[in-house]
Amino acid sequence: MKFQLLISLFFLIVLASCGSMSKTAQVAVQPSGKTILTEEQRRSFLFSYYEGLRLKEEGLYRQALDSLRRSYMIDSVDAGLLAEIALMEAYTDKKEEPVRTMQKALALEPDNWWFNTQMIRLYLNNNRKEEALALAEELQRKNPLKEEVYSLLIPMYQQSERYQDALNMYDKLEKIIGLNERVSFDKMGLNLMLNQPKKATAEIDKLIQKFPFENRYRVLKGDFMMQLRQPAKALELYEQVLADEPQNPYALISMSEYYNATGDAARSLEYVVLALKNNQLEIETKIEILGQHIENLLKAEGKLEETESLFKLLIEYYPLDERVHEYYAAYLQHQKREDDALDVYESILAINPGKETVWFSMMQIYFGKKEYAKAIELADRAIAALDNDLRAYYFKAISYDLAGEPDKALETHKAGLALFKDNEQPQLRSDFYAHLAELYNQRKDKENAYLAYEEAIRYNPENVMAMNNYAYNLSLDKSDLAKAERLSAKTIEKEPRNSTYLDTYAWIFYQQGNYSLAKFYMERALSYLTAEQNPGVYYEHYGDILWMTRTNDEKAIDNWKKAWEAGIQTDELKQKIENRGWNRD
Repeated sequence: MKFQLLISLFFLIVLASCGSMSKTAQVAVQPSGKTILTEEQRRSFLFSYYEGLRLKEEGLYRQALDSLRRSYMIDSVDAGLLAEIALMEAYTDKKEEPVRTMQKALALEPDNWWFNTQMIRLYLNNNRKEEALALAEELQRKNPLKEEVYSLLIPMYQQSERYQDALNMYDKLEKIIGLNERVSFDKMGLNLMLNQPKKATAEIDKLIQKFPFENRYRVLKGDFMMQLRQPAKALELYEQVLADEPQNPYALISMSEYYNATGDAARSLEYVVLALKNNQLEIETKIEILGQHIENLLKAEGKLEETESLFKLLIEYYPLDERVHEYYAAYLQHQKREDDALDVYESILAINPGKETVWFSMMQIYFGKKEYAKAIELADRAIAALDNDLRAYYFKAISYDLAGEPDKALETHKAGLALFKDNEQPQLRSDFYAHLAELYNQRKDKENAYLAYEEAIRYNPENVMAMNNYAYNLSLDKSDLAKAERLSAKTIEKEPRNSTYLDTYAWIFYQQGNYSLAKFYMERALSYLTAEQNPGVYYEHYGDILWMTRTNDEKAIDNWKKAWEAGIQTDELKQKIENRGWNRD
């Protein structure tokens, strides 16, 4: 590498950015302005310079800066050295110093392209946008035929919302490189920014005129007409393309969008299917179309056979593409064909055993079918395939519990909890402890249950289900009702319309003897009940609260009867109904 060693007015000053930089060495200069170095000085200069570049490549920017500054102490007027120092100063989190250093390099070589582009970058890093733009404009004036200057200047005009200036630069660039698709598309966008749709359309027309056999430009114009709310013109263009090229995939997609926009969902779906069957369309585009239209495909009850044949065709074409299989599985689940969906999921696992979402989608199917033994087998497979995935342990424990094997559920939870690392997955760990607490409750081991609830809330202070269950159990035990109230209040704050949490809150007030508040919150709980919830417990609680308010005994008894009819057929409830309440004194 050659170095231009020029004399500087700042020959003996210390750079403000270098606390360790001493005065530069005394060297002789030629009348031409080049620094005269002894052979020893030249070797030292080059050694430190190249060492600095090596350290820079390794990402050791502070060490690189120190090495470059050692070269600076030998010769402070080398433009290339100053530019490298400026960049290292920028990498080491300095702001103004790199700008000042690069300005010195530019003062020595004002026409150096690389120095100018780096100077622009440094200005932008310091939010000195006007100076960056002014320098870029100067570069364009000096280099009107250099394509790179337009790539630099045009985005700056766009960011400054000077769209017309950006268009003017594109016009100049177009004279250099000729008609270009990317430039035309960018000009279309800028014309739209300026609310000039006719000029935007003219850009597409220029492409159509130059490339008359490139049908995608006609499709693009049709899409543009749709954006301009001119569907009739769009349809005409799409039909022209399909008349010329019946299998044009882009026209098929656009026709689908046209019919969707004009309210003809059936015709829209027909073109979706044609596009998905089209061999010219890349798999990535087909997957994108599937993602956009899967909901409509699932709802197309009148075309079930055609939709399924489409999925089978796609799987035949792309047997190793997991996404196609996943969409097919989703379609089968929508059709309540869980066993077929499980087969498809198994195909995905054969392609990629590490596909986490598939393992847990299958787990949900087994839960829905109440096939807990199979869920446990699946969880074991997932644990092996996913390298002891903690979620698989969690689902395995849940499966054991649902299968009526709480001891094995407890053992599985403990095994899973032992695998957690410090601060790892706190929300999942919280769920482990919350379910562990329920298992201890089943054993009537209140001490360990309450400790587990505490851990669940410690790891996830937002775990409202754990807080609710903890509060409810405290209320049933009539133990620390003040704490139960605090916990329950947090759940209501998070989910004020959750009937379960409102019931707990009401029951805590009932246990405290605050029957008016208990009645208020229980009535809210009943008002927010959903069709999926069994109202039995709510009716029984409401009846108990009404009984203790002494305001409407008959209504209390009616609610107990409703609870019985809803399936809460306990001896205690039977006695309350037959005895018409109990002694409140």
